[in-house]
Amino acid sequence: MAILSQYLAFQDRVSEWVGRTFSWLCLAMIAGLCYEVTARYLFNSPTSWAHESTTMLYGTFCILAGVYTHKHHGHVRSEVIYNLFPERGRAVLDVITGLIGLVVFSVFFYITFNFAADSWAIREVSSKSTWGPVVYPFKSVLPLAVGLMILQSIAALIRSVMVVIGVQPEPQV
Repeated sequence: MAILSQYLAFQDRVSEWVGRTFSWLCLAMIAGLCYEVTARYLFNSPTSWAHESTTMLYGTFCILAGVYTHKHHGHVRSEVIYNLFPERGRAVLDVITGLIGLVVFSVFFYITFNFAADSWAIREVSSKSTWGPVVYPFKSVLPLAVGLMILQSIAALIRSVMVVIGVQPEPQV
């Protein structure tokens, strides 16, 4: 049981760190967009890089924010139905949806890993602008984020199973 507790605490710390660290991308996106708006409308000199770079940063931010959101139970669920059940019944529902989620995330991981590997193999660059930035590092964030979601889902599943079998899990960090 100590190993499970250590894993759960470790996974919570990782998810918390990911969320707090990558939330700073918002500032980079805001800075890039402010620069673009200023250059475009005040100096009539639009950039070729600002829109595309902020789009890539936004994608990175959103996909990694899912890990933090999952840790804090912030994803959408039918609370009206969910709250009709006692704690143990909610835990059973969480086990069922958690297992389905792990299957879906496993498929996503396989797809995104191949997507990123293909991008790295050809050293893919963007064709959306004349700037042409490399995109393979950003595509690598996809399997990373899905892998982190799998690990956080496993932690949530362990907690739910513990409640189902009558063991009270330690509170999240």
